[in-house]
Amino acid sequence: MGWNSYNSYSCSPTEQKIKTSAQGLIDLGLAGLGYNFVTVDCGWLQRGRDSQGRLQWNATNFPSGGKGLGDYLHGKGLGFGLYSGAGYFQCGSTDLPASLGFEKIDAQSFAEWGGDSLKYDNCYSTSNTTMVDGDSAEAQSPARFQRMATELDAVDRDIRYYICQWGIGTNLGKWASAIGNTWRISNDIYNAWRSIWRITNEAVRYYKHTTVGAFADMDMLIVGLNALSEQEERFHFSMWAISKSPLIIGAILDSTRLSQSSLNILSNKEIIAINQDPLAKQAQLTRRYTEEEYDIWLGDLSGSRKVLGISNWRNNSQSMTIDLSSLGIASANVRDVWAARDMGARSGVQKVDLAGHEMKIWVLSNIVASSPPRSSGYYSAANATLAGPAHLVSCAGGQCLPTQRKVGDIFPGASVSIRNVTSKRVGKKLVGVDYINFEYAFDTAWDWGTNTRNMTISVNGNAAKRWAFPVSGGDWFETGRLMIEVDGFVAGSGNEVVFRAAAGDVAAPDLVGFEIFE
Repeated sequence: MGWNSYNSYSCSPTEQKIKTSAQGLIDLGLAGLGYNFVTVDCGWLQRGRDSQGRLQWNATNFPSGGKGLGDYLHGKGLGFGLYSGAGYFQCGSTDLPASLGFEKIDAQSFAEWGGDSLKYDNCYSTSNTTMVDGDSAEAQSPARFQRMATELDAVDRDIRYYICQWGIGTNLGKWASAIGNTWRISNDIYNAWRSIWRITNEAVRYYKHTTVGAFADMDMLIVGLNALSEQEERFHFSMWAISKSPLIIGAILDSTRLSQSSLNILSNKEIIAINQDPLAKQAQLTRRYTEEEYDIWLGDLSGSRKVLGISNWRNNSQSMTIDLSSLGIASANVRDVWAARDMGARSGVQKVDLAGHEMKIWVLSNIVASSPPRSSGYYSAANATLAGPAHLVSCAGGQCLPTQRKVGDIFPGASVSIRNVTSKRVGKKLVGVDYINFEYAFDTAWDWGTNTRNMTISVNGNAAKRWAFPVSGGDWFETGRLMIEVDGFVAGSGNEVVFRAAAGDVAAPDLVGFEIFE
């Protein structure tokens, strides 16, 4: 938790700008809530290194230098966050040096200045003329980040390591969680509501790697930047909190610049406590209702509690129902966090009213578990009837689980039909769809990239329904599971389930299979 200069000042920070928001953390009461790191992002240094190869602070913009600024922040009881990159130059510049090839001496400088953390970026990774390269093997490689991790471990100072590799390449969660305290999962957040949807769909998969001391970074908060409505700011803060993303403020912390509503959101102690919960478990996407435009999230908290998030992506208000028993909860005491209201013991079906772009956060305690719906059968896509370009792919051991096979190239005109599906009763069923989507929206992040692939599902010839499948794992062979409710089943073994690409989309996710729960 803390503050970073980039969202307000881009690559033009100054010592006075840093000190203003550092003091703001204290004056606004944020430091006392845990926002205790101040990070100077790109643009702090001068061109060239000194005769001994050391980085130099820009004396005009930072007259106190690194050590002086670090002493100032430490004197305020705040941590000193530094910035560099695993490339030739810093992001946002054409000639300000980064740390590629100078990892050892730079790590020593960071320690001498009293640095407490390092945000380590990925610009100019392969060339001193190309700032952003998201495609080459070198840009995607963990090796440069591992070298800096080794040098930080070697200095006589505890420096937290914040990897900013942008989520490119494969298996980021696996390698970055082993060496870094946080790792950036996506292209930059920007001042628009749609970036919240994009980054959320990228974050879903990282519950497998998030643990104490290792957290997926959904990027800095845009709360207080006048980019979102008050309701959207609460949604944004909630989603970052339940995902255990770092809470890094990007707004200028001046009471004349920061609205009271934004300050109230950033200061919500109960939401902060969810984010900082000692179990460090990321909430998981438990149900998705794409056409209805809402999701349900569930995660474990300390003290045998759970956090339940209900997110309304729709522009308008809507009502929905949630059956707690389908989530394995017979009854629980419910606390509505944003309303600061205890709702008492609840069980069974709950009606929930949400405003447009609202996210409710419930904390559940005194939970009595129930038996969730049980599997009534698994159906592999390997046994499907395929049409159009769809074809079966055999995978290596440990891939495309649980079958080691998947159907790919489900383009428009293709279909995957699975027959002889058994249902005990007529109607709607809970279905776990095993899929693979690695369509990462890096190049399209600034436009309408969503990190989803859409697929339609129809049962027994009934109207097809669309589902948005988020990124599933670390590559095109790691399976994810999306839990959805699908209608149209009849009793018996004569059901047919058909999967297709959604109209207007390039392709559906690859399909491994599905499981029915009753």
